[in-house]
Amino acid sequence: MNTELSLPQTAPGAASVTVRRGDTLVGLVKAHYRGQGVTVDDRQAFLMALRVAKGNGISDAARIQPGQTVRFDALPAATELASRGGVPAAAAAAPASTADVLAARQSNPVFERTLARAVERGFVPAADADAVRERVDRMAQAYGFDPDDFARVVLIESDGMNPGATNGKCHGIIQFCGGPGRGAASVGFANNAQDIGKLSVLQQLDLVDRYFQDVGMPRAGTRMSLDDLYLSVLTPAARATRTADAPLPIPGTQARVLYEGGQRDAPITRRSITQGLLRYAQERLTDVATQVTSQISSATQVPSQMVSQVSASLTGASGTGGTGTGAGSGSGSASPAQRQLIAANLVEKP
Repeated sequence: MNTELSLPQTAPGAASVTVRRGDTLVGLVKAHYRGQGVTVDDRQAFLMALRVAKGNGISDAARIQPGQTVRFDALPAATELASRGGVPAAAAAAPASTADVLAARQSNPVFERTLARAVERGFVPAADADAVRERVDRMAQAYGFDPDDFARVVLIESDGMNPGATNGKCHGIIQFCGGPGRGAASVGFANNAQDIGKLSVLQQLDLVDRYFQDVGMPRAGTRMSLDDLYLSVLTPAARATRTADAPLPIPGTQARVLYEGGQRDAPITRRSITQGLLRYAQERLTDVATQVTSQISSATQVPSQMVSQVSASLTGASGTGGTGTGAGSGSGSASPAQRQLIAANLVEKP
């Protein structure tokens, strides 16, 4: 298992670089200064990566492609950076960086609402919110997934980043399960999986990163779909089945919303996973419901009649699978019995 992501190489002080598979803007910024004998921390690199994205006309700082040329002329000189011991005032000035940060937040509405909800519910201390956002963004860049999709996964797994979520066997924000060869073992908790629930969300995100490395996630440059991301958490071996409507080899009883048509006597497919996770997020995050409905239609090519049925079901949906967390902090619309569940996805996951 890899334990550390390697940084890309750039020529000392290079004015531009050609993106290679696995590169991220944050990593390129670090390498740019490292070649000039200056070390920048994660926060500095993240802020400057936003400037690089803006200077290169890159609309999404988390999406760069192999072969793309990235210029560094928007960055401060290494000598200026070193003399100030951090990001120069111009690099962190409100008119540029604040606008870019706000734009990045607007581009990930599901993640941002999930994070705000986690803060509201006490899952994430308000002081940790920016660090959580940065940590998820770094993983999104490294593995090529959408932060909104990560939010959809943790919504169904732990009611949206509840670090103490548990069903007695699986624990934490993506439900690391105990036992030989399971997710808890892959991150060093083989014999004490329950201790994962005692860690903060930030600490658990480090475990998620280690787990993703262990299960063989693709690197940046390859766009990871929502279904691939969730299968990496639920049953990594099922990723080998590529057909959208083919039954997936997922054992046990899962959340009802993950089955074709929401019926547990039907198969679970890549299509039903995508539709189910989009629907589940829509139920939990009503303020982004309109956008998610549009994504259900466009991302999965669902017939308009089905989209209407999904939208109509939101006001009184029941029996759609797990709707809360083992920590007893499910949404207000969930029944007591539902709040005792994580997501009913407890047979084959990390």
